[in-house]
Amino acid sequence: MTRTAKLITFSARCLAGTLCITSLIGSAIPAQAQVDLPTLPPAEPAAPGATPVQNGAGSAERSPRREGSVEQVPSLPPQNGPRFERPLIEPNTVVRPANLESTFDGYHLGPGDSIFVSVQRYPDLTFEATLDLQGRIIVPIQGAVPFEGLTLAEAEDRLRGIYNQYVVIRDPRDVSITLVAQRGVEVTIVGAVQRPGFYPLADPSVATALLTAGGATRTSDLRAIQVQRQLRRGGGITEETVSVDLFTPLKEGSPLPNVRLENGDVVVIPELDPSQLDEYDRYLVARSTLAQPIINVRFLNYASGRSGIGTLNLNNGSTFIDAVSLLGVNPDTANLGDVALIRYDPETGRAVTVSLDAKSAIQGDITQNPPLEDSDIVVVGRNLIGRVSFALRTISQPFRDVFGFTNFFENIFNDNNNNNSNFFR
Repeated sequence: MTRTAKLITFSARCLAGTLCITSLIGSAIPAQAQVDLPTLPPAEPAAPGATPVQNGAGSAERSPRREGSVEQVPSLPPQNGPRFERPLIEPNTVVRPANLESTFDGYHLGPGDSIFVSVQRYPDLTFEATLDLQGRIIVPIQGAVPFEGLTLAEAEDRLRGIYNQYVVIRDPRDVSITLVAQRGVEVTIVGAVQRPGFYPLADPSVATALLTAGGATRTSDLRAIQVQRQLRRGGGITEETVSVDLFTPLKEGSPLPNVRLENGDVVVIPELDPSQLDEYDRYLVARSTLAQPIINVRFLNYASGRSGIGTLNLNNGSTFIDAVSLLGVNPDTANLGDVALIRYDPETGRAVTVSLDAKSAIQGDITQNPPLEDSDIVVVGRNLIGRVSFALRTISQPFRDVFGFTNFFENIFNDNNNNNSNFFR
């Protein structure tokens, strides 16, 4: 089969979403395909006109710039503003502005909640109880009383009215209710999280909901999390919304906001606005307990140490040098001056490739040691970099999503396991 026929066959497979490139990569590569990848220059102020330009294959190329300008690994937030603003709209729903208190002006009791009732001067009327499946509790003297859907203040008013039939309640403060244990709730979590979906929560807080859904992603904006709730009032449906900021407490070391979630709430994690990148530390979030705890970084290693093709499980917030160290490549015997970092760009659907100097990173050059992100690819070995870059340039259509990008390399893994010599020849 001629080289042109091979390229046509390969492109057809890429378009079909089933990529099998070992035979292509293992073939001889034209000399023009073995090009140098762009590198990150030393850390000094950037010069005007130094913005990188992507070519059709997704690798970064540079416009002319002065020596000493700085370029970081491409940042890939979405171009559009936050989405998922109104997932709860239903016919005849009245939407209230997002100016409510974080507690929604009171917690609404339901089956499974446990309360403690204190009555001053009448200890026999003091008791602790749990709402049954019908939302009722057994009140001393009175018997079963429904409390489902009431706030704590409304429940106190109901108890005062009951007790006033039998004893004298002089001060409204003589009857108080404390929520001892809150029932588990089921909420919907959508937006920029690892696993959007419907979740039961034993601890109904916003932070717990975020972690249950896999944690924040690199495009999550934790400053404006929306909690949306629907309530039936006056024969209609009212939607209440409150904004929750988890980033500022994380940055300043202050307590997290106390927002109680209720059954049926929708928690919306908005996407980061690209115009606000300077005001938001994504890597602080990545290192925190609010983010996805583990990221998967794939590697193709042509040098010594942990050679072959595989996956590294790293803590979120790890850097490029962490991956190189885990590979165990010997800097004395391997050429670490040119290591490729390949990252999926969700806006263009392309793979962005940047060349890094691992030796400089080991020596402390922070411009050569960028933070890693989930689904990144690290390629060690100049010939191997050239083959992977050549394979990426043959793809005429963008990847459909990050899964198509990862499947591209998964096919490399699978085909290489079947015929290892073809890939590393």
